[in-house]
Amino acid sequence: MHAPAQPGVAGSSAASALAHREDVDWLRAIAVLAVIGFHFEAPAIFGGFVGVDIFFVISGYLITGIITAEIAKGQFSFANFYERRVRRLLPALYVMVAFAAIPASWDMLSSERAELSRSAMAVVTFTSNIFFWQQSGYFDHAAVEKPLLHTWSLAVEEQFYLVLPLVVWAVLRCSRGRGLVLPVTLALLAASSFGLGLVLMRDGGSAGAFFLSPPRAWEFLLGSLVAVSRLPAPRPGLVQRAARTLALVLMAIPILSLRPGAGFPGVNALAPCLGAALFLWSGTGVANVPRSRMSPLRVAAFIGRISYSLYLWHWPLFVFARFAKPGLALDGWERAALFTLTVAIATLSWRHVEQPFRNRRLAATPRAAFGLAALASLALLLGSGAGLLRAGVTSDTDRAAQRLDAYNSYDIKPVYRYGSCFTTPDGRVPDDCLRHVDGKANVLLWGDSYAAHYYHGLKVQLDPDSVNIMQASQPTCMPTFSAETQGVAACRALASQMRDYLASNRPDLVVMSADWLEDARPPRFAGMVRDLRQTLRRLNDRGIPVVLLGPSVQFRARLPSMLARATLRGVTPDPAVFVRSDIFALDQAMQAALPAGEGFSYVSILTAACEDRVCPLMANNVPLSFDHAHLTAEGSARVMAKVAPNLLPDVSELSSNQRVDHRARQAGHEGTRDD
Repeated sequence: MHAPAQPGVAGSSAASALAHREDVDWLRAIAVLAVIGFHFEAPAIFGGFVGVDIFFVISGYLITGIITAEIAKGQFSFANFYERRVRRLLPALYVMVAFAAIPASWDMLSSERAELSRSAMAVVTFTSNIFFWQQSGYFDHAAVEKPLLHTWSLAVEEQFYLVLPLVVWAVLRCSRGRGLVLPVTLALLAASSFGLGLVLMRDGGSAGAFFLSPPRAWEFLLGSLVAVSRLPAPRPGLVQRAARTLALVLMAIPILSLRPGAGFPGVNALAPCLGAALFLWSGTGVANVPRSRMSPLRVAAFIGRISYSLYLWHWPLFVFARFAKPGLALDGWERAALFTLTVAIATLSWRHVEQPFRNRRLAATPRAAFGLAALASLALLLGSGAGLLRAGVTSDTDRAAQRLDAYNSYDIKPVYRYGSCFTTPDGRVPDDCLRHVDGKANVLLWGDSYAAHYYHGLKVQLDPDSVNIMQASQPTCMPTFSAETQGVAACRALASQMRDYLASNRPDLVVMSADWLEDARPPRFAGMVRDLRQTLRRLNDRGIPVVLLGPSVQFRARLPSMLARATLRGVTPDPAVFVRSDIFALDQAMQAALPAGEGFSYVSILTAACEDRVCPLMANNVPLSFDHAHLTAEGSARVMAKVAPNLLPDVSELSSNQRVDHRARQAGHEGTRDD
């Protein structure tokens, strides 16, 4: 998940040296709606997490503009600066943290409640980015179970505020008014920060590049450069409209197309940040325009004004709403209703928490503001400490739920042959994974992780004395020869290897499997079928029989988490609620598009494993899957126990022929030696 940093810093502060700009509120609205759309799984908002980066640029622009303007007027004070930050950030943040602790007592495991308490302490000490960096990756399975994960970006921003005023003040003081010194200094710092992020990502430190302040500082500094660059405002008319259009395009492309993963931030963060900077520059000197109450731009401006509270509340509301669902997944209408609720709560927070402190109706003096902040911080720290102690007391029910939840950290390496026949650095599998054995039926398992997770089950169900199982699998790689359709370098390498291998080797059977639900995601179904048909035709021409395994059992969320929540609440798990319904429709569509023929058969995993569409959830008291679909060892054995009979006739016949041929070759060799 991504968290917009502190949306809307200081925009309407009485001490602000910048006039309020309605277009900045529009930009805030774009950023916060992108983040919420990403988290609430809105259609097509695949890269909405870049809203955080947009907020970082806005914050750098506003804060730097305020500091430099106040220094120029001789009015800058570190005490006043940090008082405004306290008033802007802490009241709404602390109220949200306090309220998040309420549902945690019945919606979370004891280990999760302990982590929530520790993360609340990190919020108070402005170190939550470091805390979550040490915990796990932002996009991993645990992200949706951490109600305060979104506060990482606030910590990054707070840390930036500790450094930026000192840098700007020192540079302006030492430069004695020389105009280019500050922009050049900020540009050098931004370049260093960006370079640091690239180095971290290259050396396997992408989590650090994501969470830590130094490699993120360039995004704030880009906004700072807009504030101090002294670039002339764009000329009204065509130039200004073109600049704003380009800015929107630069932000829209990643919001609509970028996918989460280890390649972010880095170069992938450039487009949204440059778009935000260009948007800010293109609005320089543009006067605010009176608008009707229902004007879309006025509505957007209001969303921008409440964006900080929107950001604060949307994530914990989403997390706890998921916890309330047996299947840990929200339907479309539920997400829409949750968004409406989020806007309502954010409006109340903005009106009754943010505004009174910012307008000094509450804590009117600096002493009162700092004193109240200190007391509130102490109260949260003490409350979090008490929460840690309470989380140490667990019941039998909680321990049973935790045993199930532990499968979220399942070790797949021995089960999937990770690092050898599955997931290799260059995409190619070692020769040992493809080694034929004379006298046995040689069966090749080919595909992605949804092929690798069947290896253990096949090994258990097929006679090792008569069947040799080979494996060629890479994450996300569909089993086809069409390397040009594979968007990942490792997949192109595997496709090339298999093209060469199957041109010179003839296994007795090829078993193909993949994440068909992802590969067939609209509008890709037709292309997937076309690629499969081409590959099947080439294999058929070589006389190689093929079995294609249809969609695997897939759940609406991580199965161990769903089972753990059900146990925690004393609810009997319902497969109809847990299992995704769309896999059955895809199974039927694939069977129709890939009819069985000579040398090819389609085997429905769902028909074999899910009697009357009721799929198993457990296998020998172990969750069938360790996530939303990938099988545990026990799950693989259970599914293949149902599927293997559909393969065994062919394999048995093949292995019999192999043994006859092998004995004949041996007899021939022995006869030669007798001569």
